Amino acid sequence: MAPKPGDDPIVAALERIRKQQQPKLRRSPLRIMIATDPDRPVRTLSLPRALPRVLAVVGAVLVTATVVLACGSWKLNGSLGQLEHRLHAMVQAADSVALASDSAAGAAAPGGAPLAPGTTRAPSGAIGRFTLESVNNGETMEVAINLATGELQPDSYRRLRHLMRCLRTGAETPIDPRLMDLLYRISQRTHQKIMLVSGFRAPMFSLATLSFHTRGMAADIRIPGMTPMMVRDLAESMGVGGIGYYPVSGFVHVDVREDRSRWTDYGRNRSDGEGTEHGPEHGEQFDLAGDL
Repeated sequence: MAPKPGDDPIVAALERIRKQQQPKLRRSPLRIMIATDPDRPVRTLSLPRALPRVLAVVGAVLVTATVVLACGSWKLNGSLGQLEHRLHAMVQAADSVALASDSAAGAAAPGGAPLAPGTTRAPSGAIGRFTLESVNNGETMEVAINLATGELQPDSYRRLRHLMRCLRTGAETPIDPRLMDLLYRISQRTHQKIMLVSGFRAPMFSLATLSFHTRGMAADIRIPGMTPMMVRDLAESMGVGGIGYYPVSGFVHVDVREDRSRWTDYGRNRSDGEGTEHGPEHGEQFDLAGDL
């Protein structure tokens, strides 16, 4: 029987020496050769062998993250759509209550006959008119207001709500009659139309806890031919409850709050009025109770 190579110590030693003398095979790195100039030597860039695998893993992670974010955005858009739908339904319900006939309470038409369901009583008394124009989309309307009651004619009221809608969601809300009376008086004092920068603002886009914009009690306005300072001083002379002065953005905030509040905001230009919340806590408050 022939001896195994490992049984002979001399053969084992020679085999070990042979293995030690053999060069170890190593995987050569990836190399990129760049020849840009014939007068210069070729440049070689060495890249790790594992680089393609790393890039593949990173790419897979990015694709997975993109898919997850896309699904989350889709669900968020769906939730936002449902919220806007509910808001529209609430606004329509409020509109129906505001414009509904009071015939159920025993009200009668001028001729003595009860009003038919779903009809409204035309306001009586002198009618005041002024022009309101949105600076964001160019929509213009003539507002007709009953000077005796402060109420708007039904058709004018519907158009006014639409013109003063939220610019981001398109949602509408009932407008406080006192705000319309204030805008009418400003128009009568200046003999100019009212340029509306911002009216109603949907609650989800309001930074304040109780914003007068979300309650249909505030408007950001400009008056043709007048600087924001002139409009501010005019509103002050008329005893307006809330006045915000925005000299950089070029508009004045007016609202019909019961208390007195004055502030100035020197923030960056906000052309649509929607990029900022209005109130002393969002600007430089300089007067709350005293005179300017």
